[in-house]
Amino acid sequence: MKLRLGAFMLPSAGATPADFERGFAGQNPRYYQRGLADCARLLSQVEDLGFDFCAFSEHHFHVEGLELSNNPVLLGLWAAMQTRRIRIGQMGNVLPARNPLLLAEDLAMLDQMSEGRMCAGFARGYQARHVMTVGQKMNAVWTAANDPDFAEHDRINRELFTEHYDIIRKAWGQPMFRHEGAHWTIPPRGIVWDHPATRDMAPGMVDAEGRLAQVGIAPLTLQDPASIEIFIPFTMSPATIEWSARENITPIIFSPIEAHAKGAVSLYHEASRAAGRELAWGQGLGHFREIVVADTEAEALAIQERGLGYIWTRWHDWFHFNEALRHPGETGVIPNTPATMRERGYSICGTVDSVARQLENMIRMLNTDLIVPWMAAGPAPIDGLLRSNELLVEKVLPKLGISLAQREPRLRADYAGPGWRAQSEV
Repeated sequence: MKLRLGAFMLPSAGATPADFERGFAGQNPRYYQRGLADCARLLSQVEDLGFDFCAFSEHHFHVEGLELSNNPVLLGLWAAMQTRRIRIGQMGNVLPARNPLLLAEDLAMLDQMSEGRMCAGFARGYQARHVMTVGQKMNAVWTAANDPDFAEHDRINRELFTEHYDIIRKAWGQPMFRHEGAHWTIPPRGIVWDHPATRDMAPGMVDAEGRLAQVGIAPLTLQDPASIEIFIPFTMSPATIEWSARENITPIIFSPIEAHAKGAVSLYHEASRAAGRELAWGQGLGHFREIVVADTEAEALAIQERGLGYIWTRWHDWFHFNEALRHPGETGVIPNTPATMRERGYSICGTVDSVARQLENMIRMLNTDLIVPWMAAGPAPIDGLLRSNELLVEKVLPKLGISLAQREPRLRADYAGPGWRAQSEV
């Protein structure tokens, strides 16, 4: 069996839980440098182990340091310069609060500079202080389970998200384009641009009256834009899952609970078939998990509880992440503990034999060929994370008859020749 693995790293500040509790860990340069050093070691390792991609998140104003990941594209470029094969993604760019033209350009530059290794992830944004501050000029709003105005905010957020996504796809796929939408007119009407060089070198950009009629980004992506893999992370929304299926997008399902995860898979499968895409049940989407493997159960528990077990329970519970761990019909408060994350299947944690059993059950249940392990780079001990990845790929997966697969980028048909690295080394 073939399986793709994608390494999700926020990252967090390179600090211990006690360091975080002293406050303002996100603004401590020593912790940031340590976090980068840990991520650099992980990047080198997961590329050598055969992971398909790495990905970073987007959260702003994180002086707490638990999600120190304000620019996933810039982090991706940093990762690309250290690697040669692994693809570079985001989990994800928060579209409602971003200028879609600038983001389309940034991602195209990342694709060119990584020599065609960019994959893109787009998220809707669940943290109010980030979305509503950065996105205020677009009237962007958050959408999260603990939002008292969820229904209206969800509508506005989704409207912005889909329009911004459409603009990015046009910018990647068309040398020049116009866009007329609820929020954007691109280009705005009445811009005078009667430049002779534009008329000669970019025919069609200017109309007969010398006004800007279309725009295009430069550079374009190095990859054929239709082939670029797009992720929608942390989703359980039926509307988002159905939209992803229609758009041939890869959603990464958040809940480990069997009924919820299977329901999401079935919904995606049915929507894909309705859109004319024939996929085996379970294919076309992925699943988040934390995977911690150690030589003993006690070592594995210690890594998990200092890493994501700390980040999740100290930060994410406030956004109702524990609702993803709720069984159908269950009432009451979900215990906010690292043990709950393990017992309900989000954290696959233990020795080689224990993790192999848990992973086998997950893959059999969901028929998945894509898992995105959430690596708690920062608070988790780096040597423990490195050992965990080594054991996962070299011990656990072979016990299950699994080998790793990687998606091969497809470059534009009109491009042939060496990339910039090879040209610079001549």
